[in-house]
Amino acid sequence: MAISRFEGFELRDWTAADVDAAVALGLAQGWRDRRRFYEFVLRTSTCQPLTGVVDGRLVATGLATVNGPVGWLGAIVVDPEYRRRGFGRAMTEELCRRLRAAGCVTLSLESTDAGRPMYEGMGFRLMTHYHQLQADHLAERPVEPSGTRARRLESADLPAVLELDRLATAEDRSVPLRVLAEGEGWVLEDAPGGRGAPLRGFLLPAERAYGAIVAPRFEDGLYLLDLHRHVVPAEAHVRAGIPDEHGAAWRELQARGWQETWQAPRMLRGPEVAWRAEWIWGQINSAMG
Repeated sequence: MAISRFEGFELRDWTAADVDAAVALGLAQGWRDRRRFYEFVLRTSTCQPLTGVVDGRLVATGLATVNGPVGWLGAIVVDPEYRRRGFGRAMTEELCRRLRAAGCVTLSLESTDAGRPMYEGMGFRLMTHYHQLQADHLAERPVEPSGTRARRLESADLPAVLELDRLATAEDRSVPLRVLAEGEGWVLEDAPGGRGAPLRGFLLPAERAYGAIVAPRFEDGLYLLDLHRHVVPAEAHVRAGIPDEHGAAWRELQARGWQETWQAPRMLRGPEVAWRAEWIWGQINSAMG
């Protein structure tokens, strides 16, 4: 069912039937196959994906994610044939409206250079930049920091994981993190690692080489990134997502051979976010934080 119409452009809720067309839209613009991400979005109840349709043809996508007081916008794509008609702005305005209706007081996104002027015109301002760095598979398992133990995530660990994530991000990402935790995950804790040992960090791998990684201590974050490199397939790589405020990590990773492949401004509309940027080493996805 159409949500709204704008000069022949219809906004509709995204369903599983739209995935093939959305994948094709991205591939036509030189992007990787985003099928796994779109399937993840459809399994995550706090995500509200939209499609834009002209004469029955999918020509745009967009995503709103409700993380408690902070709402994220992302995956905003418009077919080049239909750009400069106001469709991207119409999609963005609807996503913002939905996030506000869900109770989000701060709206957040990572922008491209091309999209930034439009977002600034809509009241978004620069908060920071994310630096995406990439490294290949690590054959040998890394050595844990002194006095720690890494182990597989268990369901009993989730409350501590979600609380650490809330302290780091100032967001409620419990729903997407629980979905990621249905796969594989790791926690880093104080040795000897008995039940109830203090949680020092976690790794929840996501699609397209991303991973939600939070660790307050510098050496723990570096270890979890290397653990991520180790657990992916031999032909794969992983990505770190480092905010400007975490410059020591950005410099250390480059010194260790990580390559910066991309950076993007994080923009906000609404109150500042009281996050702990230096605890953040990886992202769920650039469209969701």
